[in-house]
Amino acid sequence: MSPKLVSRRGILFLIAGALILPNAVLVSLAVSSLLGAMGDATGGVVLKYVAWGCGTLWAVDLISLLVVVGLNSLIDRDERE
Repeated sequence: MSPKLVSRRGILFLIAGALILPNAVLVSLAVSSLLGAMGDATGGVVLKYVAWGCGTLWAVDLISLLVVVGLNSLIDRDERE
């Protein structure tokens, strides 16, 4: 039996990020719009940048999850053969 590249905890962490980060993007954009409507342009811009950062992290998380699950499935297939 070969060692796993990423532990089960690591995969669960990536899955949790894939579920939580889109919500963080939506909340950041909503609060940014709210602050902009209330006249706080600086706070709105800052939260837009926070949303961009969360969106970037979300994209990296999804790509990492895809790569990790693919590698684990290849390793599992090699162990079965």
